[in-house]
Formats: sequence, C-alpha cells, structure tokens
Amino acid sequence: MKKLLVLLLTVLMILGFAGCGPKEPEKETLTVVIWHTYTDDQKVTLERIASEFNALQDGEIEVVVQAQEYSGFTNKVYESVANGVGPDIIFNYASTAATYVGPTEEETKVVDFDKYLSQDFSKLVAPGIYAEMTDFADGKLHVLPMVTTGPIYIYNEKLFEQYGVKPPKTWKEVFVLSKTIWEKSNHTVVGFAVDSLTDLFTTIIMQHGLGYYNEDKTSVLFCDGDKLAFVLEQFKTAVQEGYFQLAPQSGDYNSSDMNALTLASYVGSSAGLPYLSYDGIAATSLPREMDEGMGVTDWAPAWNRGVIVFKSNEAKEAAAVKFAEYFLNEENNAAWAKTMSAFSPYFATQENADYQATVAGNIALTALAGQINYAGVLPNTKGSAAIRTALEELVKTTAAGTVSIKDGLAICKAACEAALAE
Repeated sequence: MKKLLVLLLTVLMILGFAGCGPKEPEKETLTVVIWHTYTDDQKVTLERIASEFNALQDGEIEVVVQAQEYSGFTNKVYESVANGVGPDIIFNYASTAATYVGPTEEETKVVDFDKYLSQDFSKLVAPGIYAEMTDFADGKLHVLPMVTTGPIYIYNEKLFEQYGVKPPKTWKEVFVLSKTIWEKSNHTVVGFAVDSLTDLFTTIIMQHGLGYYNEDKTSVLFCDGDKLAFVLEQFKTAVQEGYFQLAPQSGDYNSSDMNALTLASYVGSSAGLPYLSYDGIAATSLPREMDEGMGVTDWAPAWNRGVIVFKSNEAKEAAAVKFAEYFLNEENNAAWAKTMSAFSPYFATQENADYQATVAGNIALTALAGQINYAGVLPNTKGSAAIRTALEELVKTTAAGTVSIKDGLAICKAACEAALAE
C-alpha cells in the first residue's frame, strides 16, 4: 500500500509540473464590425451570411452586424470614421466612398481592395461597372459592387382604377393624375411622393439635357437657365396644394403610406418591393418628358450599391475584405439580389438558377429592365455627395416657400462650387 501511495503521489507531482508548463497562446479574434440600415428580410439575410462566415473562421475572425438608424446614417458614419471609432464595413454607393478619398494616401480613409483580393474583379463584372468601382481621384479600387437597383414608378393599380387615371409615361402626366386623385378623394389620398428628392431631380436634369458639371468640374450647370426653375415652380405648386408630399407621413419610406392607402404612387427603389403589402401593387419604368418644348433624353439613375471597407490595420482590413469576397460569392450574391429585389452585376450570379427565378415575374425588376439599357451614373467627383445634399436642400426650401426659386438656385450653385473647390 505504501508503494502504491508513493506511486500515486509521484504521478500527481508529474502531472502538476506538466500543468505548470507554458500554455499555447490563445488565438486573438479579429472583430469586423458592419453598420447597416436594413430591416426585415434584408437584415435577416445579412445576419445569416455573417453567421455562416463566422462558423468557417475557426475563431480567427468574427463579423459583428450592427443595425443603425436610417436617419442621419451617412453623417454618423463620417463623424465616427473621422474619430477612429466607426465601423469596418458599410454598404453604400461609390459617391459615398469618394468622400473618404483624400489628396494623399495618408488622408484616404477607405481601403484599396486590390491589396487584399484573392481574385481579379475586373473579370467578374461588365467594364462599365468596374469603371465606376475605380472612378476615384486616385484611380484605386475602393468599392465592390453588390447589386444594381434604381428608382421606378410604383403605384396602386386599384386606386388608379377607382379614380380613373392611367400609369404615366411623362412627368407632366404625373402632375395631372396626382391632382386628379387628390381632388376626387376629397383630399384623403396624396397623388405622388418620392423617396429621394435628389435622384428625382437628377433624373429630370439629365433627361432634359440641363447638364450637370461644367467641363473642368469647378461648377454645376443645372442651376443656370430657366428650365430647372420651371420644374421647381411646378413642384412647389403641387406640394403646396397638397397632391405631392415632401416626406413620408409615417416611417422613413413612402411604402408605409402606400400600405396605409393614403398615397397613390411614388418613385422609389426597386428594392422596396418587399415592403409593400397593399392590394393592387404595380410598377412601371420612370416617366420622361416634363413639358412640351423642353426636349428629352433617355436617362435613369443606376444605383450600384457596394461594399466599402475603412482603413484600420492590415490584419483587420484583410479580414474585412475576406468577408466581402464571401458575401459576394455566387450563392450569397444570388440570395442578396433576391432579398433586395435587385439585379446582380456578377456574371456568375447571373447564371445562377435561383437568381434567374427571382428575376422572372418580378414586377419591380421588369420595370427596372425597361430602363436599364439607358441607366447611368454620375462621376464620383470629390464633392459629389455635397452636391446631392445641396440639390435636395434646393428642392425642399423652394417647395416649402422658405426661399425663392431664384435665391435657392443661387445658394445651390454657390454650395456646389464650394464643394468642388475643397
């Protein structure tokens, strides 16, 4: 028994000394934070893809998805990034990425994807899409496209039949039918609204050949002449008489008012279709002509929303780009396009059976397809985001009557020139 006791004590001492030896250092998990404003199915899909990615990383990378308020999101990101406390990834437009590209490499806050990508994205998408991905002052790759959407004209087919109006082909018809619905409904149903005032007026500007930038991009052209003033006057009248509304009455988007049957039509993203639930959902391509004699050109905005990664350190940047590539692979991109009711810019996804089934029979994508051949984007010039803000302010202030149209145009032009001069 004594020998057995000695043997047991010896074994315990050996095990004890072994336990005191140096331990394997634990792996440090790289946390990649995504900020987004998606809700419902889009939020669920994003969280699912992130969770599946995390499960494949053996604890080395963890993607954390954080929902943010839609209102003021862009400003919140900008301020947070400037203070070094912002997200690692957002999903936005190339024009947004352009605001983070500085005159020097040190002042640029967004990652050059080419430093970390495992594949050549120039071979995965059409040349026009890739051109926008690199259309920055430094010519580098600062955004990876996810999906292509765009504004379409969405309306309530039942209300249109009830009030005896037809889907419009021109902007002039939009004004006429909206006033008709407003009057026939005894001022209970607004005829028209728009989710993005900037994109509505950019469309009208481009369709009617008013020009956007001057040749050396030191100013804008649309504030000159009488054509935009004429459109602003028509818009102001419609808002003040009640048959156009400037902002949703409930929620952040006009889809909520459409569902409540207090709005008959609006221009909004094709990706908004999943948020509509009323009886009589219908959609068509954007109207064109504003008024006789103004001339018209085929043009509609193409919204190529993409992945933007902010600078941090090389390890975290590489991890963020690794997730971006996973998020954009054929299977996940097809799922995201379905959730967003959008077109995919990727050749591989376009051949995917699930994606093709999504496109077939989707009224929003059918409407978008009617204008996709002449859809365009504006240059990602530094200051372009500020110009969009100035244009929106012009429309809001003149429609509300707080600023005259003449003064509003002058204020807008000065703000645009200041943004381009920065």
